[in-house]
Amino acid sequence: MRILQLTDTHLYGDPAARHYDRIDTGAALRAVLARLEGLEGFDAVVHTGDASDDGTAASYRLLHEILDPFAASLGAPLIVTMGNHDVPSSYAEVAGPGDHGGPFQDRVHDLPTGGRVVVLDSSVPRAGYGHLEPEQLAWLREVMSIPAAGAEAGDGGAGTVLAIHHPPLVAATPLLRGLDLDGLDELAEILRGSDVRAVLSGHYHHVMRGSIGSVPVLVGPGITNIVDPLAVGGTERADARSGAQIVEIDEGSGADSVRAWSTEWTSAGDDAADPHLPVYEFGPERVAGILAAAGR
Repeated sequence: MRILQLTDTHLYGDPAARHYDRIDTGAALRAVLARLEGLEGFDAVVHTGDASDDGTAASYRLLHEILDPFAASLGAPLIVTMGNHDVPSSYAEVAGPGDHGGPFQDRVHDLPTGGRVVVLDSSVPRAGYGHLEPEQLAWLREVMSIPAAGAEAGDGGAGTVLAIHHPPLVAATPLLRGLDLDGLDELAEILRGSDVRAVLSGHYHHVMRGSIGSVPVLVGPGITNIVDPLAVGGTERADARSGAQIVEIDEGSGADSVRAWSTEWTSAGDDAADPHLPVYEFGPERVAGILAAAGR
């Protein structure tokens, strides 16, 4: 299985809107796709959330206007995950309801080439952290009880990729740790013994690797900006850069059967046209204020 992972596009319905009053997110996305032109051999294009920044149906129509023809040119389905900036009800106006009713954009995507991508909606209305409701976990448990078509759990076949915006990890920075996914133990219990080969996530706006139980977790770089997880002095900083990630999963169970690599470019949507000027740089007091308002 070969997947192109895109994440954190933060699109707007208003073409004049700018992320942090600076980044034209539509231009940033289009430039990333232009950089990727000529790649081939993908089984899916997976967007791991924060597709929109304003949560409008217009922003989701723009997302599909840009990404549908791109994915079609690769001969691969487009799969979209909800993030904390997304509004599932608005996305449903464009893409329809999720697979088990209610407000959740949880879906199973069986891939034509074998295997499947299971999408979990970890968004919480008006909050930045991630959460899965009991009915979502019950649905996931039922889905995971039957392996992907053509595979048996644990046999190293094509299996399942789980896509969820909030990584089931502990984040690298204080701000992101305050916006992490809760309920990791229950999620790990559901994944234990299943045919899930990898978890793909966004949210952090920087590459990160880890695991939940024995399942690798692969976090992709943001498209609207890239967070610097090594920022010093208790600051939280993001730069005007964009990235993308390729994930390959072999039909084997060895340590090297799941691989990922990524790259980053100077943002083509930066109205300031200054790659050395941070998009934002928050001190400890500002971080504390953001976390206080995060809804947890």
